Amino acid sequence: MMKYLLKATLLALLLASCRGKENIDPQIPDPGNNGVAVPTGVIDGIPVTKTIGPAGGTITTNDAHISIDIPAGAINSATEFTVQPITNTNIAGLGKAFRITPHQTLAKPAIITFHYESGDLGRTFAEALGIAYQDNSGKWKAVGGVQLDKEMKSISVKTTHFSDWSFFEAIFIDPGETFTDPGSTVKMAVKSYFDAGMEDLLSPLTKEGTETYINSPKNDLPLKYIEKWELAGAGKLTTDGSHAIYQAPAAIPVTNPATISVRLKLKNGAMGLVLANIFVVPEGIAVKIDGGEWQLLEAATGSSGNGVNRIGGLPREGSYPECSVTWLGVPTGRRAWSEQTYFQMQLAGSHTFLSYYSVGQTSLPSPGYLDVSSIGTAGGYITGAFRMDRASSQKPEGDHVIYREHKIDGVFRVKRLI
Repeated sequence: MMKYLLKATLLALLLASCRGKENIDPQIPDPGNNGVAVPTGVIDGIPVTKTIGPAGGTITTNDAHISIDIPAGAINSATEFTVQPITNTNIAGLGKAFRITPHQTLAKPAIITFHYESGDLGRTFAEALGIAYQDNSGKWKAVGGVQLDKEMKSISVKTTHFSDWSFFEAIFIDPGETFTDPGSTVKMAVKSYFDAGMEDLLSPLTKEGTETYINSPKNDLPLKYIEKWELAGAGKLTTDGSHAIYQAPAAIPVTNPATISVRLKLKNGAMGLVLANIFVVPEGIAVKIDGGEWQLLEAATGSSGNGVNRIGGLPREGSYPECSVTWLGVPTGRRAWSEQTYFQMQLAGSHTFLSYYSVGQTSLPSPGYLDVSSIGTAGGYITGAFRMDRASSQKPEGDHVIYREHKIDGVFRVKRLI
């Protein structure tokens, strides 16, 4: 009997050692490692497919956001490669992630390159950008040896395998962006997705041949990394090492948001700068025309569903101005004014403002943007800001209409009804 049990135990151990990572449930954390197991992303764009042979080649997305260089000798026969945009489940991720297939091992390392714009940096510095992939346990892992090209605005890493990939920020201020009431306070801290106690804070990104799990940031950066905090804008900032408290002004400030920056001391005398934005606005839509006083529409609400998003309302029932912003498609993110993203506001006496200006008989969308920071669930908040550099106004006077152009700024924090 004892001999039978011993054989059964040895067989079980042998089978367990042969299973490999492919049988690990991607939703269940592996208790023997760090990292955070999260779901895989879902399809979020049009894939690009290309057949590459033993001589090698390059596959690039249509927007040139990511490219993969397959070297000669990496594969033995012609292979169809696909790059599929997906939602980014990397907790440190920036922008979309990409699913690269087939999931096979290459004989020679390929080079994955992400191209970024200045706005893609989020609120960190280029040296703190990394590239990561999601492993079979559902955890995102940063790949060391990142090559940064600031002139070309690109970062690259080498790999011999493909899966889901994204680029990300390693160091940040928490919160990186928030909307708060006038007169309130906001607690802030500088954090990293890696071990903040290490000698070189960027070594998980720069040390080739290493892979490091991305963790939920629990610890603040040690004092040795903090050079100084600075505030640009209204309010007051009290600092203590890696922590700070922002005191908002008593009213909506002329300049919104306030920008908080932290200058970091890195290895070998290098410096880094991380930023945070704090919008000071009560619940509602605040609008400023041509640099004048802010007008608050307190009764504003919002909705989002079926590709249609809207905020709008009145300062109080039965009064003016009346304002609304409507945008179609993806709920969050920055977009230009267009037929699918438009603003209108009406003052008393049919005085109307629109997100268009006129050139002769042609109407053109105003330069500027709508930047939607967050869309909460029903009962939560829709937050963001907008700017129009050439909004138009039309005001009836007698038997004709007076046409003018204006600069309009706006900040909003409204309850989502549906």
